[in-house]
Parts: sequence; structure tokens; C-alpha cells
Amino acid sequence: MATTLPTPTDIADDYLVYLSSLQPDLNVDQEDSDWWIRSRVTGGVVAGVYADNYLISQDAFPQNARQDAIAQWLITLFGNDPVQGNFLPATISQGFASVTGNPGQVVSVSLQAIYGPNGNAYTVQAATTLDSIAGTGLVPFQSVGTGQNQNLNAGAIITFPSPPAGLNSTAVVASGGFSDATDQESLTAARARVLTRIRTPLGVGRVSDYIQYAEEADPSVTSASVSRYPFGLGTVGVYITSGTNNIDAAVDAGEPINVIPSQQLIDTVQAYLDINSPATDCVTVLAPSAVAIDVNVQVSLSQGTLDTILAGQSLSQRQLIQREVSRALYKTPVGGRILGASGYVLASDIEQSIDVTLSAEATETGTIPILLDRRVFPLTATGYNRTILPQEVPIPGTITVTVF
Repeated sequence: MATTLPTPTDIADDYLVYLSSLQPDLNVDQEDSDWWIRSRVTGGVVAGVYADNYLISQDAFPQNARQDAIAQWLITLFGNDPVQGNFLPATISQGFASVTGNPGQVVSVSLQAIYGPNGNAYTVQAATTLDSIAGTGLVPFQSVGTGQNQNLNAGAIITFPSPPAGLNSTAVVASGGFSDATDQESLTAARARVLTRIRTPLGVGRVSDYIQYAEEADPSVTSASVSRYPFGLGTVGVYITSGTNNIDAAVDAGEPINVIPSQQLIDTVQAYLDINSPATDCVTVLAPSAVAIDVNVQVSLSQGTLDTILAGQSLSQRQLIQREVSRALYKTPVGGRILGASGYVLASDIEQSIDVTLSAEATETGTIPILLDRRVFPLTATGYNRTILPQEVPIPGTITVTVF
């Protein structure tokens, strides 16, 4: 049952009733009287005390605790661990880019490249010699800054502002992109981490143990899922994601969304699990496979056409709908939503994402009420939902929007 705290007016009125019982001749209803003014001051002060005491009491429960209290919870549960015992820090992105130039040219360590659209800087992490014939090479890069906006998708162009002689000025981000960069852990995420440790303390090889170990191995890990016997009896597969940990912010800002971990991160988590997993289990850390999901949506608009850009918006109504479909797909976990023994991409998740933000009946702050109705078509030829494998993570494919 929710706690109802007395308001300043409630306390002021109670104060005047009590005062009247002590001195019946006083006119407590006269609003310019000393007694009436004192009642309002007292009501405000005492209501503040009630509110402060309530917040202090809520700090005992992680799901409601404030930031300072959660910081203490983290220290209590994770001890002096410099990472896990604090709010997880924002992390860097890393990956490879295809660099071209003269055959045999050496790309030096610390050479810096810039991503033009946002000015993010990336530095070369290891000296690399370009192919002696083709003059190409895959060069490892690492972001200078931290945060999920440092991630880049494969195919992005980065530029060397002052390339050395023999090196072309642009490079192309290779397959896998620049990944692993996350934003600093939010209060909500830290609360969830504390609750997970309390509710599922580490045991002796349970599924929850592998998930917690994987997520504790490096702050760039954003989720983990477990598959039993992927390579035979006694084997355990742990699929991890990394990078974008605030899907809503990235989708709204149009930032690259990259959740596939780098090989460096996979190796880090593998080493951590090798130390902490039961000796009887053979654990393999793996990256999930991205699978593109095509979605067809029919809508009824409250005004304009699909190509109309409403006042105050930068996207057309078609693009707004596509954005909400993408949001739902990006939020689907590795292996999908589990129903029974299988995992699915749910059409209902897509419908809910559309309804929350774009329904003409939506009234919450941040909504754009443009749709009178919507209809998400079955995601496969044989079923309303789309089955995906335990190692697959959905990403947006072709999103088709039509009007009915």
C-alpha cells in the first residue's frame, strides 16, 4: 500500500484545530492573523520533515534508493572493486578500419582520425604495415572520448586531418564497426544490478552466475545470456552484448547503435569466466549474430501524409513510425522474448512502442500523437511473431509503412 504523507495544508489545518481546542476564543480563520500565518509556516516545515524521513526510509530498499544510498549498496555488495563497487564508468569504443596508402607504408601508433559528423577522435593502437602489393591494411583504433556516441557502424568514414606522406586521408570502418562504448551507468541500471546480486547471489554454476560474471568482467558488457551444451555435454555458451546501453537516447539522437562486442572484449570476458566458472564446465564466450527483421506496418494518420513533417519535428511521419519500430527491435534481447521453449521477436512489442509514442490518444510528455490506428503485419509467413535462435540478436531490416 502506497504511503500517503500529510501535505503542508493538512498539517496547518490540524495545527489550527488543535490551537482552537486550547483557546476557543481565537479566530483561527482570519488569514492575516499571526496564528494563521504560523500554521502555514509550521505546516511547510513539518511536511518537509515527513518527506525527508520518508526518503531516508526508502534508501533501505535498493529499488527506491537515491544515488548516494545506491553508492553505499554497491560498496557493500562489491567491496573495494574499483569498477563494480561504483557506478560503472562510460567506456571507449574500439575496432578496426581499412586504411590505404603506398604499399609497405607504416601506420604509426597514436595517429589520430576524426569522424566528421560529430567530430569524435580515434587513435591508432598498434603500428600496422600496409600490404606490400595492395597497399591496404586493417588498423586497430580506439576512441579518445567515452560514451555510446563513440560507437561507429561498419562503413563509416574517418579522416586523418594531417596524414603522413604515403597514406590516404580517409579510412573505412571495418566489419563489426567501432564497438564496446557505453554511457555511464544510470541510477536505474545500478539499482537493478544491486537487486540482481541480492536476489540471485553467486552460487555454483547456475545460469544467473554466468550472467553476473560476464557482466562484471568489464563495464562495456551490457547484457549476457547463456546457452547450455552448445558444443556437447559439459559446455556452456555465454553470449554477450556491448556498447549502446541507452537505446532510447541513441534512437532519438540518431546515433549509431552497436551491440556486437569486439574480439578484445570477448577475450577479456573469456579470461574472467575461465577464472570464476566451475572447473567441470567448459565455457565459451561468444558474440551474438545480428539478424535483420523486416516489418510491415499499416497506419491511419490523424493529419497529413507519410511524408509530412509536422511543426516542431525534423522527421517525416513515415520516419517517426520507422524510428519506433527500430526502437522496439533494438530493445529485444539476445535470443528474443522467451515464450515456452523458444525465443521470439514479438509483434506486440512493436505495436506497444508505436502506441506509447505515436498514438493520437497519447498525452504524456514527449509523445507525438499522429496515429488514429496501426496494424503490424505478421512477422513471418507462418506466424504473427518471429522465432529467433538463442545466439541471435534482432536489428531493423526493411521497415515498410503504408496507409489504410
